[in-house]
Amino acid sequence: MKKSIGSRLTALTMAGIMAWSLTGCSGGNQAAETSPKASQTEASGTGTEAAAQAPESGETVTLQFMHDWPEYETQFHKIVSDFEAANPDIKIETRVITWDVLTSTLQTAFAAGDAPDVTCCWLDRVGGFNALGACYDLTDAMEENGSEWKNEFIQASIDLGTVNGRILGVPFRSTCTILVYNKTMLEENGWEEPKTQAELVELMDKVAATGIIPLIAPGNPDGFQLSSLTKTLAEPELYKAGKLTSEEYLSGRLSDVSAEYTAAGNKIKDWINKGYIDKNALALTKEEASAQFYTGKGLIYFMNNNELASVEENAKEAGIELGFMAFPPEEGVPTLLYNYGVDGWMVYSGTKYPEQSIRFLKYLSSLDVQQAFGEETLSVMGNKNCKYQNENQNKFVDIFSKANSYRIKFDYSQGALITDENQAIADFIADDGKTGADLGKTIAELKKICIEENAR
Repeated sequence: MKKSIGSRLTALTMAGIMAWSLTGCSGGNQAAETSPKASQTEASGTGTEAAAQAPESGETVTLQFMHDWPEYETQFHKIVSDFEAANPDIKIETRVITWDVLTSTLQTAFAAGDAPDVTCCWLDRVGGFNALGACYDLTDAMEENGSEWKNEFIQASIDLGTVNGRILGVPFRSTCTILVYNKTMLEENGWEEPKTQAELVELMDKVAATGIIPLIAPGNPDGFQLSSLTKTLAEPELYKAGKLTSEEYLSGRLSDVSAEYTAAGNKIKDWINKGYIDKNALALTKEEASAQFYTGKGLIYFMNNNELASVEENAKEAGIELGFMAFPPEEGVPTLLYNYGVDGWMVYSGTKYPEQSIRFLKYLSSLDVQQAFGEETLSVMGNKNCKYQNENQNKFVDIFSKANSYRIKFDYSQGALITDENQAIADFIADDGKTGADLGKTIAELKKICIEENAR
């Protein structure tokens, strides 16, 4: 039996605290360590207790702000500096962590009652954070003045951060795993972009026969994109069974997925055995995988759209033209984006400064800030009024708008479920003796345990 979520949070404490102190700055200055807040609100709401501690008029307050994009330090330094100049009553102390410790760092901070006032998050996780009493309810702020702020975003992005009718997260930019391919190699060999999964398999057969890796999907750490690919293969099975679109599944209360993951597990191993995927992919890091792609050792690379800036730069250096596509659908199944999500923001329920935190979030959402960030980082931003000059950014917008996404929105704390699932997939791929049935049973059991321990 696995440990309860509470036990996992306790086990995460030291690692999370170390990650929490990685980097700190206000403008360009090192931030001082802060003492824990006196108490964490027991449940999310409008933050009346926190608002009662609001500073007197004219007093300067300091907001703790955390994000997980060290690669965008320059952009956030300017955003913070410009905001402070326009809001002299607010100072921002910025802390920077990395994406791989984001969830564990937040869970540790919530458990300790010492989370940042404003923090980045993945919007599909806010329901779980809300179950911990960690989310400040942003609904009233979003809907004031005729929903002026709310209307800056596409509805799908707002929906991802909405739990039980309450808006808990603010969209920042879209994020999704898609496929990038070497268009130069494709055309030189007379191959065509596959439109269906059957065409993808046919293409991979041809590519594998040449000694080129058809599909590059790194598996280090903890299964990484190999896990995402396996889940991508499970989604059509869930769709055909009528489960993917069910409320039970979408609320995270369906554990009966054994048959679907059995099929996906068998398919991923079959693809590896046929040479469609590198047999050593489980040990492959993102950096090693991208090197394979740019040196012509592979045709298609499983990537996140927010890697676009580096992908374009590396492709230019390698002298290749790029193509992008969603994962091709099975016959009778719509194009599905397994992990379409939104990088966003939330306000901690224990903040002493809700008004100032919301003011900062509105600035982060503003068209000028979003447009500039999108242009500099080639991100697809949350503000629906952003316009893009980059052809590939517009290609991503087109892919996202034409595909379907059925992301689970947990309204309870799922703890380490996703990490456990990814590790289970990695363990399955590593063990030649395991069949898809073994994977199906394991994934179903992990979901069942999590639901029994945490869903109400």
